[in-house]
Amino acid sequence: MNQLSKIAFVLSGAVLAYASHAQAPAGKPATQNIVTVSFNDVVLHTAEAQKALSTLQTQFAPRQAQLQALNDEVEALRKKIENTSDKVSDAEKATSAETLDRKEKQLQRQADDFRQDSQAESQQVFERVAQKVFAFLQTYAQEHGYSAVIERGSDASPVVWYVANDMDITEQLIKAYDAQPGAATPQTPTRPSGPGTTKIPQSLPDSLVPHP
Repeated sequence: MNQLSKIAFVLSGAVLAYASHAQAPAGKPATQNIVTVSFNDVVLHTAEAQKALSTLQTQFAPRQAQLQALNDEVEALRKKIENTSDKVSDAEKATSAETLDRKEKQLQRQADDFRQDSQAESQQVFERVAQKVFAFLQTYAQEHGYSAVIERGSDASPVVWYVANDMDITEQLIKAYDAQPGAATPQTPTRPSGPGTTKIPQSLPDSLVPHP
């Protein structure tokens, strides 16, 4: 089995719950001022986060290419050993096995280092943007008169089991955040695939993306 396929580059992300209190407009039930948001979706789909993660992708690309080259070398050596096992001496077999073992350990060590480094960098990006989005959410909720903003979660791990689509502000919050003066300009559409989901842009490798 390909050694790289065994390596999962994931980032654990806690489900975040946020509430913002505002007085309900006169004549409207308070429940109309309760909305939901998929906070991780908002953070990951802002133009700011996408730009930062794209920069990380470029930064880690050389190391990723080196890993792939080393992995190809390991696979080629393994196949050579399998195909020539009945044609070489025991001494040659032992030498080849030793070389394969050394390269496999080197691959695993470098892959672990890559995973740790990419996780740490992407975690910093996520936390930095998340702090800004949270602060923006407080103002946004007050301006729109929301009594509460409830974390919706993801389809895999829902926090709210059902909510009408028009009560979810995930997409609106992304657009509003990106529309701020000085905000990064989206290079690709940032709309999530649906409320409560976290669809990562295809341009970003899983190794550099936080997952909730």
